Amino acid sequence: MSIAPIQLSSVARTTLSVLYQHRLATSYQLRRLVTPQGSSRQYLWKILTELRRYGLIERVIPSTREHHRWYLTNAGAEAAEEAMPGGARNFRMSAQRAAGPLQQHMLSVVDMGLAFIDAAAQQGDDFGPLDWMPEVAHRYRGGDMRFEDTHLISDALVHYTRITAKGSRLQVQALVEVDRATMPVPRLASKLGAYARYYDYDPQPKGQRSAAKRAAQPAWRTRYPKWPRVLVVLDGEQRQLQERRRVDLAVYASNMMHLAHPRPGFYIGAATMHDLKEQGPHEPIWLNLLRPEEEATSFLHRDPQNRT
Repeated sequence: MSIAPIQLSSVARTTLSVLYQHRLATSYQLRRLVTPQGSSRQYLWKILTELRRYGLIERVIPSTREHHRWYLTNAGAEAAEEAMPGGARNFRMSAQRAAGPLQQHMLSVVDMGLAFIDAAAQQGDDFGPLDWMPEVAHRYRGGDMRFEDTHLISDALVHYTRITAKGSRLQVQALVEVDRATMPVPRLASKLGAYARYYDYDPQPKGQRSAAKRAAQPAWRTRYPKWPRVLVVLDGEQRQLQERRRVDLAVYASNMMHLAHPRPGFYIGAATMHDLKEQGPHEPIWLNLLRPEEEATSFLHRDPQNRT
């Protein structure tokens, strides 16, 4: 059975959009993302059951007593794209991917976004379920090498709107890495070094013999009005393991030759998922990995764009 997006309720359409953008989410996460405040689990379950009956979504049922994991079918992805022309992505979920080794990582990225949603509600700021985009690619090296050798894939791009006491709207962007301790610390530090390479990357037009013939224009300036702050969120069941991993990461990052070079506005902050959920990004939970001797700072109340 198929159904046109226009025939769905607004909550059902929002559910499709959220799953299209974030690829995978649990029943609990979806209830927090798409249902009105105070809505019951039964209300969301009715929506999910309806969408599944129409063949637009499917689920993975964990072997333990955990929440179901939901994702879009191909028909669901096509329905979501009809409702958001121009925003199509090539990625498609499947039962194998939804149950695969990256399942927990995708869910952790959603948890990160939920922490920012909670903070925005407390602070009176703007941040909603579609204000972060997972898996954003940035080219940081030229040449005809493999994609993975020329591109940096950020786990998420966050668009946060800070509302000041005077009503001004300040746009804050961040490139987020969510780490579940699945790679060695030196490899994670190396990925952070790729952000510095992206900051410096100045692609030369074909046939350009001398860079001096034009003013340097880093590639990131064509995408971002300001350099986004880089944030690392360390996730895992054991809080102490997250803390130790953050300390080790700071040692590697602060001693990397490529990261040691000062760059205006370049900042890499790291926080544990426990602190992010319990305190929120607006609290001083972010350790500056490039200057770990400094006190931890806030994501919202400090502007690293002015740092040199």
